[in-house]
Amino acid sequence: MMYNVLIVDDEHVEREGIKSLISQYEFPFHVLEAENGLIAEEILNRNSIDILITDVKMPMMNGLELSKMARKTQENLKIVICSGYDEFEYAKSAIKLGVVNYLLKPLVIEEFLEVMQDITQISPCTDNPENETQESKVIKQVKSILKDNFQRDISLTDVANEVYLSPGYLSILFKKETGVNFSKYLTDYRLGKANYLLTNSNMKINDIAEFVGIDNPSYFSRIYKNKYGISPLQYRESGICDDKFDQEKIQ
Repeated sequence: MMYNVLIVDDEHVEREGIKSLISQYEFPFHVLEAENGLIAEEILNRNSIDILITDVKMPMMNGLELSKMARKTQENLKIVICSGYDEFEYAKSAIKLGVVNYLLKPLVIEEFLEVMQDITQISPCTDNPENETQESKVIKQVKSILKDNFQRDISLTDVANEVYLSPGYLSILFKKETGVNFSKYLTDYRLGKANYLLTNSNMKINDIAEFVGIDNPSYFSRIYKNKYGISPLQYRESGICDDKFDQEKIQ
């Protein structure tokens, strides 16, 4: 059975993140999308929708107003609220409207899959090796972006926009693939580059910090010592050559 699913969110990357999950775990969904409640209302008036996945806070018509309207037009519609607002009043209002579930952003993959399985009684495809390949391709792309942009102020949101995923979903995926969170990976990569310069250049330590994208020298020295146990100056003067300092270890 093919399910018609309408995803409503004013953030493009959030819609793409949900679509990516649906695709990767091979749910039999025909996906429609809308960037606000008014567009969603038009779609609901023209199409039979089985599952509505909607954000709460949106311009023109919020998710709860949309859910109330949708319930009147399509009585058997299954509604899932996704929101970054962890407030009990939202949850109570959603329950009164017959919402199936209330998921908080950033979405946790396992929770999303569980909700979809409960609604459809269809198990997500978790043993397809292509899923891992697709995920790995995304992470390779993220690493490439970081290597090209580590010298500037770059955030998880910036990278998520580049790969058309929601920041929350990318954060979960990145930690799953690499074993560390996005921020730690970027910091470690910068410190690895700093080690190379400390060993192979005469650049001043403050200039090295700025070169690798860390503008505050004091902060640079602090995180360096937290990671390696010695200061950048002590490392330079010691002539240490050890695997834990090897910037090539950061892949």
